[in-house]
Amino acid sequence: MDKAAAKITSFIASNAAVYDWISQSIWENPETAFNEEKSSAIYRERLADSGFQITEFPEMPHSFMGEKGSSGPVIAFMGEYDALPGMSQRCSTSREPVSPGAPGHACGHNLLGMGSLAAAEALAYAAQESGIPIRVRYYGCPAEESLGRIPLVKAGRFNDADAVMTWHPADVNTPHRYTTSANLALIFNFTGKASHAAMAPQTGRSALDAVQLFNLSLEFMREHVQPGVMLHYVISNGGDRPNIVPSKAASFLYIRAPNAAVIRSVAKRILKAAKGACLMTETGYSIEIQHGKCDYIPNDTIQDVMAQAMRGIPLPEPAEAERDFMKTLQATVPKADRLATLDPIGAPRELAAQVWHDSCGDFGRGKRIGGSLDTGDVSYVAPTGQMNAATWPIGVGAHTWQSCSASGSSWAFKAARWAGACLALSGFMLAENPALLEKAKKEHRRTAPPYRSTMDL
Repeated sequence: MDKAAAKITSFIASNAAVYDWISQSIWENPETAFNEEKSSAIYRERLADSGFQITEFPEMPHSFMGEKGSSGPVIAFMGEYDALPGMSQRCSTSREPVSPGAPGHACGHNLLGMGSLAAAEALAYAAQESGIPIRVRYYGCPAEESLGRIPLVKAGRFNDADAVMTWHPADVNTPHRYTTSANLALIFNFTGKASHAAMAPQTGRSALDAVQLFNLSLEFMREHVQPGVMLHYVISNGGDRPNIVPSKAASFLYIRAPNAAVIRSVAKRILKAAKGACLMTETGYSIEIQHGKCDYIPNDTIQDVMAQAMRGIPLPEPAEAERDFMKTLQATVPKADRLATLDPIGAPRELAAQVWHDSCGDFGRGKRIGGSLDTGDVSYVAPTGQMNAATWPIGVGAHTWQSCSASGSSWAFKAARWAGACLALSGFMLAENPALLEKAKKEHRRTAPPYRSTMDL
């Protein structure tokens, strides 16, 4: 492993300027879900220049696959590159949007895509140098913050992969042992009959009444659903004016649950509640499924390999200016709030006293977070592993101005390159040991249920 680690780290170091440029360029030009034309092109052009064969997928705009190698196991890495709306931020230690209301990389996808790119290129190089047959893939995955990989999974794009890996920017270094919540996002559109609310209320049928009764039913339902189920909703359309009985109204609902099967069970009851609200108000309804994700099933075999690889690649050292930047940025997060990034994954609370995570932990076994990832759908169809890398100061969480700021820093680029090296070494270890790779595949067959999207009610 030492020789492979040396080959991988040397390759990534020699290409550091290119990788940092990619991450910086995408951070400076954030593109939201379904709009990642330039970001996707940067990755496709770089991979093509590196000898990868590019296949663009018709299922989603700006999705693609790059592959290098003609034989051996398929080791795949997933990259993301969409930004979040309204999160514009300079690389600064104070709240300072580049353009108020504009998007920004507050989830660090400018780093995520680059780290996975470095992993794919470094693994292909190390395998070739070592004479190990391998097919290395890079999946370009747009719109993670919205629909995500689900169309690609449903189209079978991951079915022949022997192992799929990815990582995520975070404030700690750890294999991603914890599971995520399955989710389903639906809009319930209720339709009634408009009338003058004062002159002829009896002739109207209020769609807003249906929305309110439907939402009230969700409140009573909370007590009688499986443990771990969460229901979040907003009234996304409440009518136009108080003196008009609303003919149209809508409730936008998120369902989260421990796994995809529970999502479907709860959704059946929620559909009955919508029908009940319509019966009471003499209205009708339709649903729009916005997106839905399965829970993430960590492959312990791959996660163990990742943990070993993370210990085999030396952590980068921050320069003095980078230390000062992280310390000042961390100070903008109240001390009590810093535990919010540590407690859900079982990380030691003592880490909150540090500015950055300067070691490799191994957290999260047996934990489940409330958030959802489209990596979950991939984990249902292929052995999948994920890791976190500390690109942000401890206590800085995703989807904040602080994470957006940190994601444009030189320290974050260093940490992303380290993550790429860890992923590449993990892939190398799996490819050179067929028995280990078969163990991961057997585990997947044992632990992953048959795939069915949460969107397929």
